[in-house]
Amino acid sequence: MREKNAYVCRAPMLKSLKPSNRRMYGDAGLKAGILLLLASGVFFMLAAGQGYASLKIATGARESGMGETGVAGASSANALRWNPALLVKGPCIEASMNHTLWFLGTSQGSLLIKRRLGRFSIGAEAIYFTSGEIELRDSIGSPDPLGSYYFADLSLGLGAGVEVVRGTRVGLIARYYHERLWTYAAHTWGFDVGLNYTPFSGFDLGVSVLDFGFDMHLDAEGFKPPMSIRVGGSYAHDWSQNLVTSVNLDFLYRPYEKEPGLRTGLEVGLFDLLALRAGAKLLYMEEKLKLFSPSELLTFGLGVQHDWVSLDYALVPYNRLDLGLTHRISLNLAFD
Repeated sequence: MREKNAYVCRAPMLKSLKPSNRRMYGDAGLKAGILLLLASGVFFMLAAGQGYASLKIATGARESGMGETGVAGASSANALRWNPALLVKGPCIEASMNHTLWFLGTSQGSLLIKRRLGRFSIGAEAIYFTSGEIELRDSIGSPDPLGSYYFADLSLGLGAGVEVVRGTRVGLIARYYHERLWTYAAHTWGFDVGLNYTPFSGFDLGVSVLDFGFDMHLDAEGFKPPMSIRVGGSYAHDWSQNLVTSVNLDFLYRPYEKEPGLRTGLEVGLFDLLALRAGAKLLYMEEKLKLFSPSELLTFGLGVQHDWVSLDYALVPYNRLDLGLTHRISLNLAFD
């Protein structure tokens, strides 16, 4: 849907802005992006152990189906988890509920809510990961389990975004992290920061630093949340009233692990009703930089939308680790 007024709430649609209505917004956004990138560079020099691996699970079935991309093109309230600056875009009120069926009985669920008021938006989220029950055995290897235990992660976030000048948006989210393993528990604080810049209609650039957290200790072991830095772009084009395409490209870097990643994704929207998605995860690090094998390279997804509700599904393989497929579902609500 075309954004006739940036400060008037609008209904959610699969369509995006037509590039034919291009408008340059000046160099203010580029300057802000450079400053954010320079600040992010400081984080690359940090060296620390990291835990909270469940936070690496991509939030949102739409973004997961598009190769786990979204720093510039995430939609719905799930944008909070990709780039807090994206809070300022989209409908007035949005809510997203996500469920991920992970490996060996593990799962993750999340609830994200946002409220936009003209140039300003606020958002909140809760992400919970659990292992389910795991058999407890002693070091001798007894034939019968001694009992069971579980581990769980909880992340709570509260933040805001603002459009500082026309086409340039910034966002900040404060986070609380809690982790439990058997009888041990730990917690800490952190934050996300992001920038979104629209040089012309239909094209977006994004930068975000996610999960920059302070030290936590679990039974004398110290670690931090798995900070990640994302830089990328998104381009959407309306081919007709019933056909729209969106392309995302993200570069990901996790400085604690020195792990780079390149992701890309495509969405085809049909008749304001159906969306077909595919993506590719191109790079990973294993002693040296490698390409993903074809069995794990591609991701797939689809979505259906009617009026103010949409339902998304994604299929993401992890065959390189012999862990098979993961399934992700998102229910999104949007209101003006």
